[in-house]
Amino acid sequence: MKVYTKIIFDKNNNVIFEDCYNYEGKWTRLGIHYDFKSTKGAKLMEKKAKREKKLEERKKKRAQKQSKTAFAKDEEEDKTLPIDHVISLEDLTRPDKK
Repeated sequence: MKVYTKIIFDKNNNVIFEDCYNYEGKWTRLGIHYDFKSTKGAKLMEKKAKREKKLEERKKKRAQKQSKTAFAKDEEEDKTLPIDHVISLEDLTRPDKK
């Protein structure tokens, strides 16, 4: 039995190249066997997608953290007392109250 490992056709379905060998044995031994080289492209694409997803999550987290710190700075500025206001005991004991 002739087993083909590689066949190349042109656009008119004419055989340009064929690589084959003769096999005398059981059919169950023949089949597609995946190895590292055949699945390498898919694994690299998955790895790249995972890396990009992780990078995007880090960027979102960093942006949220920066927006929180900017918001906290704005709140601190709102808690300041005007210059013409007299500081009382209530201002000292309750700093969160305006």
